[in-house]
Amino acid sequence: MASKDYKNQTKSVVSIKPQTASGNVNGLEVDAKGFEGVTLKLSAAAGSVAGTVKIQESDTSGSGYADAGANDVIGTQGVAIVQDDVVTIGYIGLKRYVRAVFTHSGNGDICGVFDLECPHVGKTGANS
Repeated sequence: MASKDYKNQTKSVVSIKPQTASGNVNGLEVDAKGFEGVTLKLSAAAGSVAGTVKIQESDTSGSGYADAGANDVIGTQGVAIVQDDVVTIGYIGLKRYVRAVFTHSGNGDICGVFDLECPHVGKTGANS
């Protein structure tokens, strides 16, 4: 039975909008300022979707992205996606901005969302 409230301690932000991927996809950047935890969740469905997902990081909005280092990732960078399932990668790096990167090897539907967790200040809002 659920007894803890994580809804008010988590903000979900789309990095890879739901789409049929037919090539590599660089997700939208996500600003992690004000949060202690960052988790990428990538969902893959329909078709023969295949590929890998990783987290990139940057100090600057809109530029300077590079793969997050092994010491800054919980899980495996470049993990193979699993059709009709969700893969997760945690991020504990010090950069402010992150994005999901999908490397394509087979067409199909994908969506990537970052959960920003443990906010520095109060609740994240009713519809976050």
